[in-house]
Amino acid sequence: MAENEEELKSITGEESLSSFMELVQKLKDEPWTSRLNDILDAFEDFLTIRPEPPQSWQDNYAASGKKFDYYQIVLPEDFQDPYEDDLGNINRLRGEFARVPSTMALEHELVSRNYFIFENGHAEPIPAPRPILMLESKDRADDEEPQEGDITWDCCISIFADGSYVAYNLDHDDEEELGEDFKVVFEKHIDTLSKLQLVIPVEGRDYGILRSDA
Repeated sequence: MAENEEELKSITGEESLSSFMELVQKLKDEPWTSRLNDILDAFEDFLTIRPEPPQSWQDNYAASGKKFDYYQIVLPEDFQDPYEDDLGNINRLRGEFARVPSTMALEHELVSRNYFIFENGHAEPIPAPRPILMLESKDRADDEEPQEGDITWDCCISIFADGSYVAYNLDHDDEEELGEDFKVVFEKHIDTLSKLQLVIPVEGRDYGILRSDA
């Protein structure tokens, strides 16, 4: 694993991305254990049992005077029907993956977007699949002039060992994309991807292996 991480740290440009694509194809053949049903069970329990929010949350929002519904679940846009409530959308998502395998990207997004449920002790901790590569647009100083061909808008992508990915704004359209096969976005956005900077996943932030020690 250490060798793979060292290899990823040096990825820049189209040639190195092509080598990374070969690595992903090899990793896709390695088995992994889906926790989708466990994640969705935790969400359903949270919405139906409605456990008491932690005191720190109550104090913060009571002091601010703002109204905020603690009992809500955030799902990726692709799985949100505005005419359904959260429980209905969870049920739809469960049905959609009853016959086809889940993806690491999907389960990572479900856990990371609703991490407060696990962090606040409302469910047993569930590890989120860790990205093997994360790329994002480079920060630029206010007085720094962009060079020709530079990526001048915010965008990013996280890629997982099963080939799935979650990307944001690669087309400069503010759209999020959750996909099953990185090859599709690789072929479409190779020029953009080759100009993004590498981000190392960090446990305990909103990506990487999210696991409470409590």
